Amino acid sequence: MKNKIYIVEDDVDISFILDYYLREEGFNVSVFGTVKEFRQAVKSSIPDLFLLDVMLPDGDGVTVCNQVKADPKTSWLPVIMMSAHLTDKYNIGCPAEEFIPKPFDLERLLKRINYHLHNSVPH
Repeated sequence: MKNKIYIVEDDVDISFILDYYLREEGFNVSVFGTVKEFRQAVKSSIPDLFLLDVMLPDGDGVTVCNQVKADPKTSWLPVIMMSAHLTDKYNIGCPAEEFIPKPFDLERLLKRINYHLHNSVPH
């Protein structure tokens, strides 16, 4: 079965590239441009990994990350944060497994996604 990844990213170009690349690598991908769209989707289906932008038009990825980690249904799932404006996960104030600065190398991102998918343990 394909791993499901939820991407929350408002930049259309980045969303398109991530969606295309990860689908080509065999993932089931859903892309959301807003926090509202994302929250609606999580109510009905939970992914295997979250890829979140820090800055979003109707909220921020840090708040989303904190909510994901506070929910018992999703707290154990890996979260990877992305941002062009911050340099590490300690600066953003959330319990994400990893922080990837933009611009990022797609092959490195893929390696990190695979690492976290294979090392996440359900609680």
